[in-house]
Amino acid sequence: MRQVAVARLSLHDELANVVRGGATVVILVWIYLAATLGRTDARRALLPYQQLVANRPATDQRIFRELQEGLLEAVAIRSTSGAWPAPETLAADGIPPFAPDPTAKGGTYRWSVVRAGNTIHYLGVPESASSPAWLLAIQEPEPGVPPDQAFEDEEHLKMLDGTMLHIATWLHAGGPAVAVRVAPAPQIEGWTQIYAVGPGAGATAVIMPR
Repeated sequence: MRQVAVARLSLHDELANVVRGGATVVILVWIYLAATLGRTDARRALLPYQQLVANRPATDQRIFRELQEGLLEAVAIRSTSGAWPAPETLAADGIPPFAPDPTAKGGTYRWSVVRAGNTIHYLGVPESASSPAWLLAIQEPEPGVPPDQAFEDEEHLKMLDGTMLHIATWLHAGGPAVAVRVAPAPQIEGWTQIYAVGPGAGATAVIMPR
């Protein structure tokens, strides 16, 4: 027989696990809705610069899913540390798509984070001209200004302290030519907003665990 020391998780780790668990519920709801909601109805709600990820190539669908996973990890770190993690930090933890995957099709990406006020952009620029650039846009609320809605959906994610983030995933066919900076209106600069379900489609109130 041997003794094994069992240590409790730190407060930081416990909070991070709570954030990941609650946000994972939101992602699973999106996936469920994407599989069950009529795509015809979703397409009717799309603007010219918006597209469903199901209509993209398999490599784009993979990166889109990985960005949702990376978003959960970034929000967990932001909720517990008060700062958005650098792509290098996420890559060191093996978080896709920031961590390089030599087996993945679609080439490699250089990831950077740029910020302007309460707007945070995680930007992935491909090395190959045949691959699109990716943008994970996060908007924190202005201090003292109520969020634009109280429930979570594909464009809204709540942090542990109750702060509601506005999020969006974008794709640009320009690949390596895109500028590494905050784009105030990505659609004007040729970006396409990518959805799993569609804007406002299947919006649902998801209770985060406390």
